[in-house]
Amino acid sequence: MGAVVWYRHDLRVDDHEALRSACEEQDVIRALYVKDQKKRDFKRGTQQARFEQETLENLAGHLSQIGITLDIVEGETIETLDSYLQADDTVYFHKMTGTEEAASEQYIEDKYAVRSFETQTLHRREDIGSDELKRVFTAFRKRVEAKGTFYDPLDPPTGIQLVKEESVEANPEIAFPFRGGESAGRARLQEYLAEPVFTYKETRNGFLRNDSSKLSAWLANGSLSPRRVIAELQEAERKKGANESTYWLYFELLWRDFFHLTMRETGSRLFRASGLQEGQYTWKADQAAVERWIEGKTGVPFVDAFMNEIRETGWMSNRGRQIVASYLIHELKQDWRIGARYFEQQLIDYDVASNYGNWAFIAGVGNATRTPRFDPAFQQQRYDPNQHFTKRWT
Repeated sequence: MGAVVWYRHDLRVDDHEALRSACEEQDVIRALYVKDQKKRDFKRGTQQARFEQETLENLAGHLSQIGITLDIVEGETIETLDSYLQADDTVYFHKMTGTEEAASEQYIEDKYAVRSFETQTLHRREDIGSDELKRVFTAFRKRVEAKGTFYDPLDPPTGIQLVKEESVEANPEIAFPFRGGESAGRARLQEYLAEPVFTYKETRNGFLRNDSSKLSAWLANGSLSPRRVIAELQEAERKKGANESTYWLYFELLWRDFFHLTMRETGSRLFRASGLQEGQYTWKADQAAVERWIEGKTGVPFVDAFMNEIRETGWMSNRGRQIVASYLIHELKQDWRIGARYFEQQLIDYDVASNYGNWAFIAGVGNATRTPRFDPAFQQQRYDPNQHFTKRWT
């Protein structure tokens, strides 16, 4: 009889309830991460793959300190689990957002002894209220700020010392010059909370390294815990004082929670053409137009700059994502799900709930009472008036 810690989008040892519980309750522990090739029916961006590999290497190093081997197996998730698990194993895991993830969890729960936990979001669903989750963000925010509960992050199991990593030296014109892995995520968090966070609200629409936190990449694959982020943010506020900018980082963690909890309640609806809305929606799919958008050859320099950036770096600012999504949907009249799928392929911070939630929002089929539009010419004049960013990437 042994324990298996089943890793997915929780690739860390800090604030990891499943790992902590397995270490406290079991003598023999294995760790498993499945690279599900069935989901890889499109060409992954090289930066996304690199970030994943760096993250897994860092996790394996941490686990080895307490004698746990991280087994990385390629294959379809359920088939791999069935061949890997033994009948008397207890599977320790964190519940994840997504319909495929939920189906895998249900299969394991039906067949094996399990211990499951909730750490993917900052707030737990049961702490927010028993009625239907509010579908409008402002209502959700007010509910959470009134009733939400913060849980203290758990330290790593005894015997694990996090590897220290200094900031990565890189081209300052590239917005995301960071490595994957928990060590890099914690280093970035400390770096950002030391100073840049205190001007975040003023700089968050910029396109450079410290204009925004960039924490979404580590949050997405779980190498950084949202509970750790909020705990260290509150400590920074106690030392230097809270302001609108520090609140704004919390505000964006609330958006992340909102998208995750909404997807958990609505299941696969967000993958439909009509998203969370009722009625029939018909979208075009012009492959030539989509290819020009992907290749950065639309003829609109600001749009093309962002598309070149994501292809080369696996990163794009939130403002850029809104601009290129609006252009694909409202100017090129293409199916919003094509764009969401491309981002799924490329982004190092791909997160199923946030990605599809944001794309549906721009398309007017998500959590919104209006359909937003972002005119590239106006956006460039406001956010890149000297065309420094545009010229860098076109």
